[in-house]
Amino acid sequence: MRKLLNLFSLKKEAWLFDSRLYILKSFLSVITVYAIASYSPLLKKDMISLLFGLLLTLEPVTLTGIRSGFNQISATILGAICTAIIITLFGINIWTVALSITVTLFVCLKINWKVISAVALFTSIYMTQYVQMDASGLPSAYLTFQVRIAALSTGVLVAILYNFLFSLFSYKKMEVKRISYILHSMTSNINNILEGIYTNNMQAIANEKPVLTHIFSDIDSTYHLLLDKEKEYNFKDKLHLPTKINYNRSLKTIITCCNNITHLIYDINYTILDYNDLDIDKNICNQMKVVTELLETYGTHFENNNMNYSVELNFDYALKDKLTIQNDMNYRIIHNLEGIYNNLSTVHEEIINNI
Repeated sequence: MRKLLNLFSLKKEAWLFDSRLYILKSFLSVITVYAIASYSPLLKKDMISLLFGLLLTLEPVTLTGIRSGFNQISATILGAICTAIIITLFGINIWTVALSITVTLFVCLKINWKVISAVALFTSIYMTQYVQMDASGLPSAYLTFQVRIAALSTGVLVAILYNFLFSLFSYKKMEVKRISYILHSMTSNINNILEGIYTNNMQAIANEKPVLTHIFSDIDSTYHLLLDKEKEYNFKDKLHLPTKINYNRSLKTIITCCNNITHLIYDINYTILDYNDLDIDKNICNQMKVVTELLETYGTHFENNNMNYSVELNFDYALKDKLTIQNDMNYRIIHNLEGIYNNLSTVHEEIINNI
């Protein structure tokens, strides 16, 4: 029975990212667009664009969804223009299909060489493979684009509506759940490094290095989420609606501290691997253990949304004074640990004063 329940339950990480709410919102929004399409002969022609546009625009923050929808529509227009010009002049054949996709790819790279828009490329393919016929029975790039943009726009609008509706009663603690996940991830990373030190296993420490890349990615996505919420709060503030601007700014400060701490953990990892030496001062290992306990404490309290607690931040500054050789591995590690403590002090102050 328990195995059956586990099969249909989400992992703790998914819960911290409000995945169940996303699933519910997806279910309701798909029903809505399908119902709308059933009354529209035009939308019925392209359920794929309708549903993909909808699902790609569903976001926890309304502003993020609007930006995603705008990017999809812009990319669709770009891909349609590039392809329409080519197929109108030369028809649809092996050469024009390849050329239209290549030109769209070139234009995407020209606009932003770091990003290749999958939506623009999809539209380029769509315009040559899902061609609509005009009244004379001839292929029409204009009608094809009309079907594509109508379906996509409808899906985007419905998604924005559901993003707004769900933001009114859900995702209230989404940010702190994500911060909790990040803190738990950092705790696990340092614990694994310590385990590698205790067991004299350099490979175990090396395995933790790429994990930090994922933590940085989670921090970046959470920070941008907070930026979008701040813009949303500023808009509501102009309408004299209640907001949590100061609360949001405190969370931005905390996530910035998390970013700093992750950099310092990375440097500890890099230092051990660079020196290729596991002869680390026992007192330093004890300080690392205290760091993991503090990170775990903050992570648990963010997870449970219970900030009424007492935490003592004790850093052994005398230990740092004893390590006077600045190019020594132990000195570098204790220097990084001091930086972690300083950032945890900032986190502590934000929790006590503003959260």
